[in-house]
This record gives sequence, structure tokens and C-alpha cells, in this order.
Amino acid sequence: MARFVLIIIFSAMATGMFVIKNEVISLENNLQEINAQIKEDQESLHVLKAEWSYLNDPSRIRALSKRHANMKPLSSEQIISFSSIPLKSDPQGKNQIIRVSFATAKRK
Repeated sequence: MARFVLIIIFSAMATGMFVIKNEVISLENNLQEINAQIKEDQESLHVLKAEWSYLNDPSRIRALSKRHANMKPLSSEQIISFSSIPLKSDPQGKNQIIRVSFATAKRK
């Protein structure tokens, strides 16, 4: 009877070790996949940072604005204070509000 109990205990331990070994192998494979994905994401992030630096280069933006927007530097006459903006009454005539106008972009 004692031998039978020892055989059962040994079988249970062997089965348990087999299951644990397979679980550890599965977790290690999962860890390797996660590490590979992290490395790939870091490389992508490095490329994106390099692209961002290139796209935000002031000399490049200045050249693009000259070529596409026909923008010119502001003159001192174009800058005024808020107190210089004319006020306009609301429709009921109760409150004074600042008049703001927006220019629409010309379509080509």
C-alpha cells in the first residue's frame, strides 16, 4: 500500500512539474514577444522623433511659408491695443461687445 501511495505521489509530482514547465515556456515565449514589440516600438518612436525634428525645423517652415502662404513680417502699424478696437452694442442695446471680424480664405 505504501508503494502505491508513493507511486501516486511521484506521478502527481511529475505531472505537476510537466505542467509548470510548459507554463514557464509559454510565459517566456510571451515575454520574448513583448520585448520584441517594445524594441520595435522604440525604433518607430526614434524614427518619428527624427521626422518631427525635420518637420519643425524653423528654416524649413520659413521656406514653406514664403513659397505657399506669401506671408510677410508684421509691421508695427498692424499691432494695436485692445482699447483701440471699436465696441459694438448687442441687438438689445444693453451691453457693449468687442467687434471682431474674420476674413475667409480665398479658394484657388
